[in-house]
Amino acid sequence: MNAPRNESLPELGPRLGAAMARRSFVFFGALFVAGCASSPGSARMASGRLPGVDWPDIPAPEPEMPQGAICTPPQVDAKTGVVKVPEVCMPGPVPFARPRSSWARGGALTGGMDPMLKPRYITVHHDGMTPFWGKTETEAKARIELIRNGHRGKGWADIGYHYVVDRNGTVWQGRDLTRWQGAHVKERNEHNIGVVCLGNFVVQSPSEAQIEALNRTIAQLRAHYRISSGAVLTHREWPGAQTACPGDRLQAKVRVLRKSGFKSAAVA
Repeated sequence: MNAPRNESLPELGPRLGAAMARRSFVFFGALFVAGCASSPGSARMASGRLPGVDWPDIPAPEPEMPQGAICTPPQVDAKTGVVKVPEVCMPGPVPFARPRSSWARGGALTGGMDPMLKPRYITVHHDGMTPFWGKTETEAKARIELIRNGHRGKGWADIGYHYVVDRNGTVWQGRDLTRWQGAHVKERNEHNIGVVCLGNFVVQSPSEAQIEALNRTIAQLRAHYRISSGAVLTHREWPGAQTACPGDRLQAKVRVLRKSGFKSAAVA
């Protein structure tokens, strides 16, 4: 079953498109403290074509990085001098992300979602549930599965985010970006990559490892799809969004990363 359809966003800049897009994001249930859902009073989009709307405050994306990227470089242990090669380096937009098969229960999903259109934007979220302090893989996998179950409980086919960043700095594949459109920003899901950090950053702060991994992930995605830094937004920064997501403490970190251009030594 598909999530409610939403408004298309072919370009950010002087004018936004008016075609109806394919997915919206309404976060789940009682576990929510201050997460990524729009308020219940948000207006629903009628079917059919609507007039375009001007959003002059958000710049149009312009390619500013060469296409192509590399995996996370080997790390040298400062004490032993041993070079540690990344455990996971797989083909795809984010080669250092752990595959969804490493955490998701059940087989691969093959339908019930809209095809992903060429990515033009990246949106940063927090999961917005109860605070999360876990740093083990077991805890991270359980949290991601909890989010996925909540989204599927809404009638969606899968977790709405494309990538998940845990407190230990590990990046996990969510919904397959190379195949499926996400469900993470109401009426703004077309061309839009969703990246979520585990935790509630209204009441806690992201870890340093988490911010470093978020920056590395955004840098990788920007290089791979040639997305400008101005097209990297937080959920609350989208026009019409009525949400605290990703929380003030992560919002502040994203502003700092944006000033630096989301650059990372892990990207060619």
